[in-house]
Amino acid sequence: MPEPSKLIARFSILLIMLAAVTFSYRSMAGQDSNQPCTHFLKSISSDKEQPLLDLYVQSLIAPKKAEQRLPAVAKKIDPSYSSVRQAIFLLVKYNIEQAEGDNDIKAMSYIRELKQLGEKTGSKWMVAEAWLAEAAELVDKRNYELAESTVAVVVELARELEYSSLLARALKWQGNIYIDRSEYKQGLQSYQNAYEIFLGCGDKLQIARVLSNISTVYIRMEEWDKADHYLSQALDIYHEQAFSNPFAEAILHINGSVITKYLNRPDERVAHINEAMKMAAKTSSYRVKLTALMNLSAMQQDHGMPQEAMESSIACLKLAETYNEPRGIANCNESLAESYLLLNQTDQALEHAFLALDTYEKRKNRKRYIYVSNIIANIYETSGDFELALKYYKQYAVQGKEYLFDARRKELFDLQERFEAKEKEHEIVLLKTENALSSARLAEQEARENMLKVGTVLILIVLYLLYRRYSSISRNNIALEQSNAELATQSMQDPLTRLNNRRYLERWLTTISSRPEQSTALVVLLDIDHFKSINDKLGHDVGDQVLILLAQRVKKASCSGDLSVRWGGEEFVLIIHTPEHEADNILARLSTAISETAFSTSAGDITVTVSMGAVFTASQQQLQIEWDAIMVAADKSLYSVKEAGRNGYKLVNYPC
Repeated sequence: MPEPSKLIARFSILLIMLAAVTFSYRSMAGQDSNQPCTHFLKSISSDKEQPLLDLYVQSLIAPKKAEQRLPAVAKKIDPSYSSVRQAIFLLVKYNIEQAEGDNDIKAMSYIRELKQLGEKTGSKWMVAEAWLAEAAELVDKRNYELAESTVAVVVELARELEYSSLLARALKWQGNIYIDRSEYKQGLQSYQNAYEIFLGCGDKLQIARVLSNISTVYIRMEEWDKADHYLSQALDIYHEQAFSNPFAEAILHINGSVITKYLNRPDERVAHINEAMKMAAKTSSYRVKLTALMNLSAMQQDHGMPQEAMESSIACLKLAETYNEPRGIANCNESLAESYLLLNQTDQALEHAFLALDTYEKRKNRKRYIYVSNIIANIYETSGDFELALKYYKQYAVQGKEYLFDARRKELFDLQERFEAKEKEHEIVLLKTENALSSARLAEQEARENMLKVGTVLILIVLYLLYRRYSSISRNNIALEQSNAELATQSMQDPLTRLNNRRYLERWLTTISSRPEQSTALVVLLDIDHFKSINDKLGHDVGDQVLILLAQRVKKASCSGDLSVRWGGEEFVLIIHTPEHEADNILARLSTAISETAFSTSAGDITVTVSMGAVFTASQQQLQIEWDAIMVAADKSLYSVKEAGRNGYKLVNYPC
């Protein structure tokens, strides 16, 4: 499976298309102000059914009000008068129960009635609506295989019936299935197709929900600013139109709680969690309730409320066990393990962590397996069993190579793409050169055949032409060699700071054994404090200037044998050859060299500080063999410095 950073690059055009039309709904002429698409239902109804259609719309955008109006509409329009009326009436009751009720069995009973009615009357649209609701429930329970096949049938039926609203909703659920299985390309394509249909008929509630789904994709890719961008648009639409649908609103606030956690906006996170819990309590969706509980527990853990976090995790586990859904049970066990760890109840923490680990291993959920391995390592470390702690830390590092530091790799990917593009350009130059050489050989052969027929003058002319061609080819070869040399340099160098890049570091590590032994080394992971704030307040140009100036100071403070690498974004990796007793002094001098003098930028002088996580290694062989685990240790040290308020460093010895 391609890593998320490559998927973002590959599908950026698709998402740009979505972004370009995000607010175009404001300018659509002739559309209802906020109504879901009802063109198909209107086409099969008479004018007398209009109050019932209005109730159907209200059941989606304000189900509580629809519930209050339901008896009066049923009294005015007898639902038993026709099968169409019965079907719309059942959909209204399902929408109300799904959004406002707490009984999923009752909600699905309306769907079963609808399916039976459709089969009895031979109505394909009724059966298709029922199948889509059943598929949504299957997704809720993570039965993706059956859900996918069901949705595929609904998509075909909706196209056959030209039922655009049903088609768009089916495509949206199809996208949800793809994204849940990390099949991002197919998922984003389904979301785009659904979005365009909803946009065409002015269904703003569904537009908001698709934007929220796109936000979820970015959450999974850990692109927090982009996730926040799409979620903000979804919330703006939802509030502007005064929608009141607890099911949809709970999902929006769940996404908001995750995003604000990683964007370090704690007050907003608490507000989102509170709203998510309040809305989840009103819905019949198992998955919404479960996800809200897990996010509540995570927030309580982060806010130093371990007892409350444990209670939320227990409630989560009880709910998951009620539905006997393995992945949900594993998620809640994972949450419970973290809660027990905060309470220093390591035996219980280990029990639940291993239950989660076993499920993730059986279900081949590698990312969660890696995460829980880290939890287990922390538990063993807390209990004083350092041998087992090291074992699981190594497992966390080795198993997670393709996931570790993924967010930091994203900013380097554009450089890699440009490198590959240049590589293709030079392949073309090479082919042209080879063609020129072939042409020269043909010309030379032809010259030999005609040499006796023509005189000395023509021979000289041919030789002259061949000389010209040879000279041209030589120049091309020289240019090609120069271009290749330049490309090799570019591929190993960060174009902004002129420091070595990650590609260079990877190659450097493979050649350690061929260099003279330098026994000890200090590995430093350096991060610019509050760099996002610099970009947001002063602009990315100023941010680039800060990166360049920082790189200059790092190089100035380094010795000739040291290695300075731009790791990605505002992070740098330094490898400094030094004896152990000098390590603290070097880190202190480096911190002072960066922060003691303001950075002169186009926006004025800026004081810049850095946080550093450092690991001291005993040998170059250890540096080469244990590189991933060393970087995990450096990253943990860096995180500790940030948690302590930034502008400092933490040094540990490896193994730590």
